[in-house]
Amino acid sequence: MTSQTTAPAAMISAPEVSVPEVSVPEKPSYTAAQLKEFAANEELSQLLYIAQMYLGKTLTATETNSMIFFYDTLKMSADVIEYLLEYCISKEHRSMRYIEKVAIDWAEHGISSLKKAREYSDSKSEDMFAVMNAFGITGRSAAKVERDYIRKWRETYGFNTDIIVEACSRTIKSTHQPSFEYADTILANWKNSNVSSLEDVKKADAAYAAGNNIKPKQTASSKPANNRFNNFQQ
Repeated sequence: MTSQTTAPAAMISAPEVSVPEVSVPEKPSYTAAQLKEFAANEELSQLLYIAQMYLGKTLTATETNSMIFFYDTLKMSADVIEYLLEYCISKEHRSMRYIEKVAIDWAEHGISSLKKAREYSDSKSEDMFAVMNAFGITGRSAAKVERDYIRKWRETYGFNTDIIVEACSRTIKSTHQPSFEYADTILANWKNSNVSSLEDVKKADAAYAAGNNIKPKQTASSKPANNRFNNFQQ
């Protein structure tokens, strides 16, 4: 392993997942009778409760109407709405106005299942763009297995974009071609060596050059990082 960092290729925007655009109805004004009927819907009530847990507050009437809009007008399933909340909050956006904009964007692109929602959100991920650019992959979006690797590096290993790109750059330098498997080996070794920053990478390089390769330590930080949303108990 060498401490030299190969600069990633010039930024090239990877294409998004190809999805058709559809017409989305405007947000309606619900009557008192409709709101009473929605309040009796067990699934919707559960979604409203989940939204309050994610947002950390009691929903306002406007926010409640937005949730009903996702469920009744946009016809989003409960798992898609929950993922919508999870996705927006993971981006540090807790405003219902922002969440509604994302919901409308998904509806306009025909996002009707959790699988499609994950694929579409992954296609817009900064990590995905950075990895594809670092590997010099152009003319297509990341394949499912590639997106799974990127999600693993981000969520299970807990690495930031800088460290992920560094591993991709070293992969290109060593193999002269994009290899998600090779980059995963590098990142797995760094995870086991308690690497959490580029400064730690430099230290690992120095130890390797001195013939004292860092041994994995069994510490709490070396365990796979759980996605904070996965622990949410409905």
